[in-house]
Amino acid sequence: MKVSEIANGSEVKIHAVISGHSIVLLTEAIFGVSAGLLVKPMEYFGKYMQLLEPSNVQIRNKRDGRIYRFMSTTITPVKTRYGNFHLIRSSSKLEPDNTRRAERFYIEKLGLMSVNGNRQDLKNCIVHDISMRGISLVVDRNTNLRLGDQLDVMFRYGETLHNYEISTKVVRNFIIDGKKAVGCSIASLNVDLIGLLASKKKEQHTELDNIPETNLNPSISTRDQIKEVEEDIAKEEIPDRPAMITIASKPAGSSGSDASGRPANPLDPSNLEHIERTTLREARKQERAAQEEQKINNLLDLRDF
Repeated sequence: MKVSEIANGSEVKIHAVISGHSIVLLTEAIFGVSAGLLVKPMEYFGKYMQLLEPSNVQIRNKRDGRIYRFMSTTITPVKTRYGNFHLIRSSSKLEPDNTRRAERFYIEKLGLMSVNGNRQDLKNCIVHDISMRGISLVVDRNTNLRLGDQLDVMFRYGETLHNYEISTKVVRNFIIDGKKAVGCSIASLNVDLIGLLASKKKEQHTELDNIPETNLNPSISTRDQIKEVEEDIAKEEIPDRPAMITIASKPAGSSGSDASGRPANPLDPSNLEHIERTTLREARKQERAAQEEQKINNLLDLRDF
């Protein structure tokens, strides 16, 4: 995906270095143009930023909810008919950071779990995140779980504190923020869990049809707005040239400008210095003429004798 294909209203975070100081800039995508991504203007101590060196950019695309990290080529301010903005350019292709096949949603709720069907000994846990394929649990330090253990997890979530029950299997052990955690796979999804995942996805992601468009000029379409902004950017990068350039000539021996004060044309024949220089062809012609003249003079001398 190109940087110009980022959805309108996406959150943009830029990690840059200015005068040896690391800063983080937050802005929002306006829309993509042919040159890059147009974003809301950013200021640093009252001045518009101009990052000509590569910077790390992180964008949460509002269309698919994924996070894209890439290196920008330049980030420069641009002046358009709708005001001042910034343009992010990048020659690299954008790849999503979360390359999981199943997207995870954070829960962070206290729950209970039983190990291998032993409901007489329930243990506390924290449901860290959940997906269509698995669930992550933060467990007590004294709880030892092995790969393959069957866990029945129960927790309440939502405004109505609905009770959810999930049967899982431990597939790995790891650490979350210094706490002991396990990753579990889910063999089958019940109706309650499917409804929970659907509601979490709706909360986190904005549907494509509901993405608000950024209108700089509500009287025309977004496509026309993009076209006008591209024209303004092109004019800023390549200034308009006059249709005709008039260079006045000056008379020989005059100063470097004409009567109107405009600079004189240095290539005008009247302004060029007169240089008498015989060409090679003319020199040979003159030499042959001199030789013929000398022969004639010799013949005249012999006749007198």
